[in-house]
Amino acid sequence: MALQMSKKAQAVAGAKWVDFDADTKVLLAGTDNIEYRVALERYQRRVARNDAKFGEGSVGVVTGEVTDLQNHAMLLGQYIVKDWKGVLDEEGNELAYSPDAASQLIEGNVEFLLFALRGGAAVAAEAEEELADTVGKQSPDSNGKKIGRAAKSGTSSSKA
Repeated sequence: MALQMSKKAQAVAGAKWVDFDADTKVLLAGTDNIEYRVALERYQRRVARNDAKFGEGSVGVVTGEVTDLQNHAMLLGQYIVKDWKGVLDEEGNELAYSPDAASQLIEGNVEFLLFALRGGAAVAAEAEEELADTVGKQSPDSNGKKIGRAAKSGTSSSKA
C-alpha cells in the first residue's frame, strides 16, 4: 500500500464546547489556531501600513478602515467561535451560527467578546498542556526479554 497524505482539518482541531451560561454553549477553537494567528498578523500589518500614511502628530482615516473592535470581532467570529447552541436573536428565536452572526454578537456584547478571548486562550493552554503531558510520558523500559509471540516461538526479532 502506498503512503498517502490526508488533509488535516485545522479549523476546529482542538475546539471545545464551553458553557457561556446555563442555556448557551459555544464551540471555541484555541487562540493558537493557525488561521486566526495568520489573520491577526495580517490585520496588524494593515494597521501599521495605514498608520504610516500619516505624518507625526497628524491623524486621519483611510477609506474603508474599520475599528479595532470590528476587526477583532471579525477575527474571533471567523476563527475562534466555531458554533453555538442556545444563542437567541432579538425576538427570542434560536439564532443559527454563522461567522457573520458571531462577529455581530461579539461586537455588540462586551461580555461575549471577553468570553471568546478568554475561552479561546484557555482552549489553547489546555491543548498545550495535553501536548506537554503526552511528550513528557516515557515509554516503558525494555529489558530485552522476549514477550508475547516472540517468547512462545523462540524467534529473534532482530533482522540480519
